[in-house]
Amino acid sequence: MDALTVAFTTHSHIQYLNYLNARKDEKHKEHQNIFAIENAITEIVEKKNGSKERRFKLPIQNFRTEAKKQLEEVLISHKAKNKVVTKNINKIKKKGSVIAKTELTPRGQLHKETIYGSAQFLKTKEEKISGKFDVETIQKVQNEKYRNALLKRLKEFSGDSKKAFTGKNVISKNPIFLTTEKKEQLPETVTLAWYEKGYTIRKAVNPDNFKDFKNIEKVIDKGIRDILTERLKEFNGNSKEAFSDLEKNPIWLNKSKGISIKTVTITGINNAEALHYKKNHLGKEILDENGQRIAVDFVSTGNNHHVAIYEDEKGNLQEKVVSFYEAVERVNQNLPIINKEYNSELGWKFLFTMKQNEMFLFPSEDFDPKEVDLFDGKNLILISKNLFRVQKFTIRDYFFRHHLETTVEDNSTLKNVTWRREGLSGLKGILKVRLNHLGKIIQIGEY
Repeated sequence: MDALTVAFTTHSHIQYLNYLNARKDEKHKEHQNIFAIENAITEIVEKKNGSKERRFKLPIQNFRTEAKKQLEEVLISHKAKNKVVTKNINKIKKKGSVIAKTELTPRGQLHKETIYGSAQFLKTKEEKISGKFDVETIQKVQNEKYRNALLKRLKEFSGDSKKAFTGKNVISKNPIFLTTEKKEQLPETVTLAWYEKGYTIRKAVNPDNFKDFKNIEKVIDKGIRDILTERLKEFNGNSKEAFSDLEKNPIWLNKSKGISIKTVTITGINNAEALHYKKNHLGKEILDENGQRIAVDFVSTGNNHHVAIYEDEKGNLQEKVVSFYEAVERVNQNLPIINKEYNSELGWKFLFTMKQNEMFLFPSEDFDPKEVDLFDGKNLILISKNLFRVQKFTIRDYFFRHHLETTVEDNSTLKNVTWRREGLSGLKGILKVRLNHLGKIIQIGEY
């Protein structure tokens, strides 16, 4: 509406508004001009209550109706973030000659600045014995006696966990005894324990890093975690008083030996990419017992480049999120950025990709994008109402914003109107379209 107002504003309108006081002041030097302009661009309108007021003349007939119609047909194009690398030619002068070399430059941040270490974290879980207890699961049973008994039962049924632990052989009906005297019986629920790889980082103990008890929970060492918790309790949860000026008021790990806590190791991100591999003092890579390289430094790849959507052999939608880091790596290896053959041996069929700012049409009760002529201008109102751009995405979680929206607020009352949040199932029936810089649909489907 602002653009329309500016478009239909003339010099006469501006002059008239600048000299409004000259309308009634006959002595004003601009009185005659403003009076003439007033008669040309305004008119007297009678209101419903019988009173009259002066209004600007409409620039065209049925202006409001026509403006509403035109605005409803507007499609806003957004520049999609497609580029991964650009080719740059580096020129090196060498003994009177110039050597030109083409290099690929990433068009964005490959990873975040923070470098993480790694560690194995013990995870435990209470699990009821069921048909899921195959060899791999039983190996996680924490109690060795329970583990051996379960493996023995599984072996009796040739490794078939469903036969061994369900139906008539469920533990409550066909118990497993742990002794020959049959006095001790295997419980129906056992504790599973296993190690998971996690990523860690060193943080200084200060009020910014440890604002509350929740932050302290990330500290890996239980002893240090307890000491920091007690310190914060001493100061009634005030982190500024508890963790400031540690030189004068240290946090002692071992006071007799003069060991204070200044930095701690905390848990970091869940997913990371290896940045370096372990090497010896000669720069030669160190391999593990399986002959594999040992990753030592890890980074968070941060932003994702695209998510590829596939349909499996059962007709269910599947995804593959590709980070910008991985996309650049594929370019360097002369591989296509979008892997359309991913899991094709399992019957997966590539459908489309989603990148930030790409446009999609969502079906509704009165609109099916696959049955409407999207190039026909008569359908623009329907198209505009159902056209959304990709705002952001992560694993199985996709955010869309209506193409006319200029804010990114998630107002619950406007969900599915100005914004959408979908999982994989919510992508069924959507259609990818490409708009040119004028807002016209020029391509339908993957491009």
